[in-house]
Amino acid sequence: MTTYLDSSALVKLYVIEEDSAAVAESVMRLRKPLPVSLLHELELKNGLRLKEFRKEAHSRTIGAALRHLDEDFASGILFKPLLDWPEVFEVAALLSKRFAATVGCRSLDLLHVASAKILKVQGFMTFDKRQASLACKAGLKLV
Repeated sequence: MTTYLDSSALVKLYVIEEDSAAVAESVMRLRKPLPVSLLHELELKNGLRLKEFRKEAHSRTIGAALRHLDEDFASGILFKPLLDWPEVFEVAALLSKRFAATVGCRSLDLLHVASAKILKVQGFMTFDKRQASLACKAGLKLV
């Protein structure tokens, strides 16, 4: 399989932020399509639109980023994995039971890590410290 980028890492591919260059370089080295679930897609598109709302980016920039995202799906750079969402929630609930009280992770963190576990990815990339801790405790290799 490939590396799983959580939404905080994916957004760096579509708008320039701190660490955008490093994420892009890592993704280029992979030379494999990236899984982007329905959860990712919603978080990513909403996150980009929030940048416009917060005046962190101009509407033209966000429009271009959203078109770029669609082009990456169409070209196969990104793909939508078939996830069984009841299974994802079941694994997330187990992760919550084991780690939430010690890691302090959020529900979305649990869903991303559960998705990555189910997809049997080789690596996990995030810029969220709690999610990174959860991913490590769940047996994923951080990139």
